[in-house]
Amino acid sequence: MSFQFPLATVLRYRESIEQREYFALEKIQQEIVQVELKISQAEDDRSAAAKSRAGDLAQGTHAIAIQSAYEYEKALDQEVERLRVEWRELKIKWRQQLASYELARRNRETLEKLREKQLNVYTQEQTKREQAAIDDLFLARRSRN
Repeated sequence: MSFQFPLATVLRYRESIEQREYFALEKIQQEIVQVELKISQAEDDRSAAAKSRAGDLAQGTHAIAIQSAYEYEKALDQEVERLRVEWRELKIKWRQQLASYELARRNRETLEKLREKQLNVYTQEQTKREQAAIDDLFLARRSRN
């Protein structure tokens, strides 16, 4: 008779929950990386626009071009700030998801430990039964001789 863990279905369910929580955590992490890249790109664009505007000012440019450059820089500043707010929100969401994942992992590990304990008890009992059978066989052969 092989070992049968009575909560095997629950263990599989907990494993699937843990995996789902892990994938959700990874998805949020990818979103954070994308937002960080967008922030970096927007800051680079803002820096390039400021250098371009400074060069235009040094060469003497029409006021409308300077005004347009300022408005573009202001729009980039607003975009960077919006992205930073989004980044902070994603970090909060990531921390919450991390807590959910860790809870799911602990729940699965608890069931796995219970399964291991029951398997160890089963294995010890199986070993005792086998040893008793071997002892009985040995005694039966010895009593015949």
